[in-house]
Amino acid sequence: MEVTEVASGVWFAHTEVVNWVVLVEDGRVALVDCGYPGQAPLVDESVRRSGADPERIEALLLTHSHVDHTGSMPRLAALGARVLAGAAELPMLRGERVESATALDVALRAWRPRVLAWGLRVARLGGTQHPRVDDPVPVAPGEPLDVPHAPVPVPLPGHTSGHTAYHLPDAGVVITGDALVTGHSISPVSGPQAIDAFFHHDTRRLRATLPRLAELDADLVLPGHGPALSMPIAQAVAEALAR
Repeated sequence: MEVTEVASGVWFAHTEVVNWVVLVEDGRVALVDCGYPGQAPLVDESVRRSGADPERIEALLLTHSHVDHTGSMPRLAALGARVLAGAAELPMLRGERVESATALDVALRAWRPRVLAWGLRVARLGGTQHPRVDDPVPVAPGEPLDVPHAPVPVPLPGHTSGHTAYHLPDAGVVITGDALVTGHSISPVSGPQAIDAFFHHDTRRLRATLPRLAELDADLVLPGHGPALSMPIAQAVAEALAR
């Protein structure tokens, strides 16, 4: 795991299988996403590296409900962290519906390069689980949140129905989740791209809504997969759509 302060109080935790972000400001701490269930020790370590206490996390902002982004969610909620996400994502977080690739989806593609190795690796991290919480809170699109650095939710449905990016206007940062990534364990290329289509709930909708990111004032992209990218977000979107 690499944990880097990419802007003042904004820490990017990058692992080979998924990323998350630690937000620290005036003694307060929040997370955006939280890895696989088996990465809980790394989540806590990333918070400590930021200089904060994992037990003082006040909020967990989720880009979406997939297990590689919600692994520590039940534990953090039990410790008192508010769980925030796009309104359309709440049924999945409560366990009422699932919008994710299944073990069968992966098995049917195991012949493809990298897929089998990736599938076995994430299975050991709890990749077949569906973490849930009882009372997630919806975020309002375009309204800054009362958490460190006041992230602004940007709805990007397609990967899941309630997928949400988070814009940090003062830092020129956008946290894109899986709507736009810069790499993935099963991808043969690096740079701005959409994650493999079988992971998406609605690929056509994703491509239609991705241009919303291009309207933001941001030149540092923190994706759900792949390294951080220093590039105007409009250029990153154009490159991703062109692939």
